Amino acid sequence: MMELSLKLSRSEKNKLPVIRQDQISECGHACVVMISNFYGHDIDLFSLRELDTPSLNGGTMLDLVKLLERLKLKSRALRVDIEELGKVRCPAILHWDMNHFVVLKYVGHNYVVIHDPATGRRKILMSELSSSFTGIALEVEKNDEFKNIHLCNRLKLVNLFKNVKGIKSSLLTLLLLSLAIEVFILLNPLFLQYVTDNIATTTNLNNLYVIATGVIILTVFHAFTEYVRSNFVIYLTNSLSEYFSSGVMSHLLKLPLEYFERRHKGDILSRFHSVNEIQSKITTDSINTVLDGLVIVLALIIMSVYSWFLTLIVTSAFTIYLLLRAISYNHLKNQTEISIGEHANVNSKFLEIIQSIMPVKIFAKEETMYRSWKNYFIKAVNADIKISQANIVYNVSNILLFNFEHVLVICIGATLVITNQFSVGMLVAFLAYRQTLVNKATSFIHKIFEYKLITIQINRIADILTQPLPPEDPNIVKEHIQGDIKVENVTYKYPGNSKPIFDKISVHIRQAEKVVITGSSGIGKTTLLKIMLGLIPPTEGKILVDDVSLDALGQRRYREICSSVMQDDSLISGSILDNITFMDAKIDIERVYEAAKIAQIHNDILSMTMGYETLVGDMGSSLSGGQKQRILIARALYKKPKILFLDEATSHLDIAKEIKINAALKELQITQIVIAHRQETINMADRIIDLSNQAYP
Repeated sequence: MMELSLKLSRSEKNKLPVIRQDQISECGHACVVMISNFYGHDIDLFSLRELDTPSLNGGTMLDLVKLLERLKLKSRALRVDIEELGKVRCPAILHWDMNHFVVLKYVGHNYVVIHDPATGRRKILMSELSSSFTGIALEVEKNDEFKNIHLCNRLKLVNLFKNVKGIKSSLLTLLLLSLAIEVFILLNPLFLQYVTDNIATTTNLNNLYVIATGVIILTVFHAFTEYVRSNFVIYLTNSLSEYFSSGVMSHLLKLPLEYFERRHKGDILSRFHSVNEIQSKITTDSINTVLDGLVIVLALIIMSVYSWFLTLIVTSAFTIYLLLRAISYNHLKNQTEISIGEHANVNSKFLEIIQSIMPVKIFAKEETMYRSWKNYFIKAVNADIKISQANIVYNVSNILLFNFEHVLVICIGATLVITNQFSVGMLVAFLAYRQTLVNKATSFIHKIFEYKLITIQINRIADILTQPLPPEDPNIVKEHIQGDIKVENVTYKYPGNSKPIFDKISVHIRQAEKVVITGSSGIGKTTLLKIMLGLIPPTEGKILVDDVSLDALGQRRYREICSSVMQDDSLISGSILDNITFMDAKIDIERVYEAAKIAQIHNDILSMTMGYETLVGDMGSSLSGGQKQRILIARALYKKPKILFLDEATSHLDIAKEIKINAALKELQITQIVIAHRQETINMADRIIDLSNQAYP
C-alpha cells in the first residue's frame, strides 16, 4: 500500500487545487471540493454549498463521508500515527487542531504538504505535525458509480463590466490616445540615427535645425496627448470605480442575513476592497498591456531590419525571464492568497477588539488583545515578506539577464560598426529600440502575471456577486395591513443539522395584541422572531400576515409595516436625530418628537447641550444602556409600524419607565411580539408563548 500511495502522491501532486473557505465553518466543504476536483469533478465551493449547506457549528468526519458519497466518492476513516502517514492514500482529509480539516497532498521524507482551507498551501516538518494533527485521516477514492460532475458558478472578468454604458468606446479612445504616445516614443530612435549619421559628421546645421524643430513640435503634441490621456484615465477610473463599488455594495446589502452571520466582518470588508484591484486592471492596466504587446511586436520588427542576430539575443533574454516567472507563478499565487487571507484576519481581529473595548478595559485584557492582534499582524507581515522576496528574485534576475544581454549586444554591435556592417547611428538607434523593447517586455510580462493573479480577487468578490438575491416582491398590493400574524406549522433546523430547534409551531397573534415569548436560553426564541420578521426562511411551514403569506405579500412591503429592536442592534455614527430617523431623507420632526416621547427619551435628549443634534458613535458610548435602548425603541416607532418586534429591548430600563412605554404602546393599537426573561415584562403581556413547554395558546 505504501508504494501505491507514494506513486499516486508523486505523479498527481500538481493536480490538487487550493480552495480557500469563504465561511467560518466550511473547511470540510472546501476539502471536499479540492479532492472532488482532483478526481475529475468540476465543482466550486459555492455550488457545493448550494448542494449541501454547511452547519454553522462546523461538520464532523461523518458529515464529510456522507457528502463524498453524494459525489460518488467512497472514503475510509483511519487512525494513523505520524510515522505511518506515508501509507495513507493521497490526497486525504486530515482532522486538524480538533476543530478544522485540511487536505494532505504529499508526504515527503521529513515533511508533509497540506492544503489548508484557511491559509492555503503549507509545508510542515514532521517534527511540528503532532501539535496540529489529531491522528484521524480520511482516505478517498472513486466508487464504482463515479461520473464526472460539472457544477460551477464562476464569475468571469468580462461579466463585471459588460453592462457598463460606453465602456467599449471609452476603452477605444484610451487605446488610441495611448497608441499615439507610443508612436512618438518609437520615432525618437530614428531621429537619433539621422542626427548621428547625417548631421553630426557635417558642418551643415540647417538640416539639424529643421529636424530639431520638427521633433520639438512632435514633443509638444506628445505632451498634449499625454495630458489628455491622463485626464481621461482619471475620469474613466473614477467612473468605473463608482460603478463597480456601487454595484457590489448594492448587491451586498440585498443579501440575506445568513450571509453576514456566516462570515467575519473583516473578511467581508477585504472582499469588498477587491473591487479596487479589479477595476484598475480593467482600465489603465489592460490598455497598457495591449499597447506593450503591440510595441514589442513593432520594436522586434524594426530591430530585425537592423540585425536579426542582435534581436535574437535580446529576445532570448526576456524569454528566459518569462520562463522564470512562469515556473514560480504557483508559488507567488499561493503566497498572494495567504497574504490576502491574513490581512482579512487582521481586519477581523481589529474590529473585534474595537467592538469589545469596554470588556477589554474592565477585565484589564489590553495586553492580551494586543498580543492576539500582533500574532495575526505578524502572520500578515510574514506573508508580505515572502511576496517581496519573490519580487526581489524577479528584479535581480531582470538586472542580471538584461545587463549581460546589454553588454553582449554592445560588444557585437561595436564589432559590426568596426567591420562597416553598421553605422554608428544604426547602433545608437538599435540600442534605443532595444531599451524600449526591454522596458515594454518586462512590463508586459509583469502585467500578464498580475492578470493571472487577479483571479484571486475575482474569486473573492465572486463570493458576494454569485450569491442569489431574494426573489422580487410580487405584484400583489394590500393597501391596509392590520397586523394580524399567523405562524402555521413552522419548523426550523439550522443548516447541516438534522434535529430541529422547534417543531410544528402554530400560533395566531391578533392585531393590537401583546404577546411575550419566553423559554430557556438557546431554545430558539430569537430564531422564531427572525422567522416572523422574514429575515430567515423556516425549514417547514409559513408565516401569514392578515391571511396573506409573506412570500405573496413581499419582503419589502412587509418591512414597511413592521419594525423591531433586536438584542444586537446598535446605533449608527451621527446625531441622535439621525439615529431615530435612520438617516431618513425627508425628516418629519413632529413624528420624531412623538416617537421619542413614547420611548420616554425626549426629556433626556432635551437636557443634552446639543439636543437632538447630539453626536453619538456607532456604539453609543456617550449614552447609558437604558438611553440607547430607548433611542432604538424611538427609531422603531418612527416608522409608525403595525407590528413591533422587541427582543429584550427593555432589559436595561427600570420598571417605571417600562410601564410608561408599555402603556403608550397600548394606546397605539399595534401588534407587539416581545421576547423577555424579566418577570415584570412578562406580566405585562396579553398572552404568553412558552417555547420550553411547547405551550402555544
